Amino acid sequence: MDTHGSSTLLFFDDWYLQRRENLVRHVGRPQLATDGIFIDPHLDPSWGYPTAFVDTNTGRWRCLYQGQLDPQHTRPGRRMQHVAVAVESDDGVRWKIEDLSDKIPISDRACSHQVLPLEGFDEWGPCFFDAHTDNPTERIKAFVSFSGAQGHSPLYVSPDGLSWKLIEDARWHPFGIDPAVSGFWNPIRGSYVIAARPKGGDRRISVYETKDWRTFSHPQVAIRTDAQDTPAAEVYGMPVFPYENIFVGFLWIYQVSPIVDSPGKYIHGKVQCQLSYSYNGLHFQRALREPFLPNAEPGEFGYGCIYPSSMVITDDKKIRIYSSASKGEHAQIHARPDLGEGAILTHELRLDGFSYFEPQGGPGSFTTRLLFVHDEKLTLNVQVPQGEVRVQITDPDGNPHPRYTFADCIPFTGDDLFWEPKWKNHLSVSEFMEKVVRLEVKLFNGRIYSIRGNFFPIRSGDYRRFKDQGVPPNPIYEE
Repeated sequence: MDTHGSSTLLFFDDWYLQRRENLVRHVGRPQLATDGIFIDPHLDPSWGYPTAFVDTNTGRWRCLYQGQLDPQHTRPGRRMQHVAVAVESDDGVRWKIEDLSDKIPISDRACSHQVLPLEGFDEWGPCFFDAHTDNPTERIKAFVSFSGAQGHSPLYVSPDGLSWKLIEDARWHPFGIDPAVSGFWNPIRGSYVIAARPKGGDRRISVYETKDWRTFSHPQVAIRTDAQDTPAAEVYGMPVFPYENIFVGFLWIYQVSPIVDSPGKYIHGKVQCQLSYSYNGLHFQRALREPFLPNAEPGEFGYGCIYPSSMVITDDKKIRIYSSASKGEHAQIHARPDLGEGAILTHELRLDGFSYFEPQGGPGSFTTRLLFVHDEKLTLNVQVPQGEVRVQITDPDGNPHPRYTFADCIPFTGDDLFWEPKWKNHLSVSEFMEKVVRLEVKLFNGRIYSIRGNFFPIRSGDYRRFKDQGVPPNPIYEE
């Protein structure tokens, strides 16, 4: 996330636009990798909250998740016992279990790929792959709930997801919440942020900040269900990921029976995922109330619940999303393990494919708000195999610059993540460096996902000061 230069204009809302005509906003639809459905024969990962990453030492993929063991491993007085495990892959899609017994000595080992002891372990949320830290031994952070003398929310760290150590004086939460949490680094705030339910049973999402994992800000509600959601719906969790200039949230919507009686809101019901987003990493909203990862067909993994919890950008520029999913409804596994059978799922999405514009029929167009250009870089993520896209550059008042009009633009037909507009006899937009412009895009029979460039959006007041007094404008960012 570059907060001082390059921008990526995504279309979650119309914040970056001045005008929009005949364009419909749609939510992207990640595609299930059928060869990426992983069933663990030793445990049930219905709410496994997987975290996938590439081990920098080996170059192999590793996935961390938790699962429910069969009853023989359940401690007395508990209805279930979770265990933390790791699996590996050459491609991040096809996972296999490896025997870690020699690598990780655990006295109460229940399965060969176990990475933390059973004693005192309740569960963990999605692990946090911390690319910000300068300490490689703390690259991966696990938000673990332990019972007993180790306390409620100890912070475990690891360089590789296999070798873990407890940071004795650190923690991930001082307030006592459900462990379905998410952590991320916020470069705008200069702090780590936790997104979690504020208390057990309180199904809203709050955020709180820390810079040292010892002192924390007071939680602030970031997002909650409202009157536009299905009756009695609640938020189950929201993993958050910094992405380009924004923060993307995978909002787990818990759809329960509107007849709230026993078992009420805590046993049955389905969980699916909607998209949320934030410009500052603290205040989140939703563009459309459509499912981003909907429930699957009956009998398939995800028909009951799906919990996307990890996101990776692959080398071939795809967004890969990892989820735990169940065939049965929420908590059915307690009474009928066969109905709650779960798996780890892998979905793939086009780069920037969270939300896009598409003409309803015929050509559509939009104009951006004021942009301050400080380099010649300009690309569009477009998909127009049977249509075309053109770009023109205008002055702040909307007058097209000569030689940079729609008529001068060489139309593009095809599919390109980084299409660079060209105009007749002009190979770049270098003549607009350190100037204020607007971009206009005309699209026919296709989709646009984003605009990238070395520019940033500015306010009209900053433009007037720049024009009249030569004061350089500042980018619009929410503190």
